[in-house]
Amino acid sequence: MWVKSCYLDASALVRLVLDEPQSEAVRAYVRERANLYTNSFCFAEAFGVLKRKWRRKALTTDEYYAAVRKLTRDVRNRIRFDDLELLDPAVQDEMERLGKKHGLDMADALQFVTILHGQFKHMGPNSASVLITADNGLAEAAQAEHVKLWNCNEPVPVGV
Repeated sequence: MWVKSCYLDASALVRLVLDEPQSEAVRAYVRERANLYTNSFCFAEAFGVLKRKWRRKALTTDEYYAAVRKLTRDVRNRIRFDDLELLDPAVQDEMERLGKKHGLDMADALQFVTILHGQFKHMGPNSASVLITADNGLAEAAQAEHVKLWNCNEPVPVGV
């Protein structure tokens, strides 16, 4: 078995705490794996998604706070942060390059910079980091950049 670092974006983090399409598959994936990561931007973005759902009355106040509590607990217990130095001009330049190339916001571009240039960039092809997302645009960009991927709108691919 190869060791892979798995990076959850905000859409995957939200699926951990709310019942959405493929939520059970994401939860099972997280339960069965080690080396789970996110970054501070994705974590904050997931909180923003929960807030928007609450403000739009898609979640009750109790559901909102329960989801926030669960997200915090899940990240504290299972998922580590992998944050690059955002003030580093080289990181900013690469985020901007990838963001403009693929029409990504800075948080999504940061996911690519972290995977492509972060602490696990040296891992061989069988141990390459995996991006977990339900964002179809981000998934398309990942394919274009040859980043291993699980678009969690689909079943888990073999070897991911």
